[in-house]
Amino acid sequence: MTTLVRLRLRLARLALALAGVAAACWACNAPFIPIPPPGQTATFTSALVADGDGGMKTVWIAHGPPNKSASYAHFYVFNDTRMAGVIAEAAQDGSFDSPPLDGALGDRVDINYQPKTGGEPSPAVCFTLTTDAPVTPPNTLPSAPQCQ
Repeated sequence: MTTLVRLRLRLARLALALAGVAAACWACNAPFIPIPPPGQTATFTSALVADGDGGMKTVWIAHGPPNKSASYAHFYVFNDTRMAGVIAEAAQDGSFDSPPLDGALGDRVDINYQPKTGGEPSPAVCFTLTTDAPVTPPNTLPSAPQCQ
């Protein structure tokens, strides 16, 4: 073989090896698929329940509107003030109603969800526990105020 033919073969092998390395790097680095937050709206309702000592206490139920990205997802509702939380499963349309959560007016509550298909959880959205429906723009649902 001539020197020129050997050089071409070496360059072809090097190019093939570099293409293989590039393909392996691309295959091992899955593309990022962002998960939207659980929605910028949530409402809370309060209820009085027995506290087990003969008294009553206030519990809160979080309600989330339909969110097609969260169909059958697990929603995490966490009261940062009391360091307690609950988990709710979303309906097919992505809406959810949480189990009762201990809390008081003004407590900070974070809500996020884990898609049923797996993957990364959504970013948390912070709300303040309140029963007041703030003024909202026309054609939108009232929501609990978000944390500052």
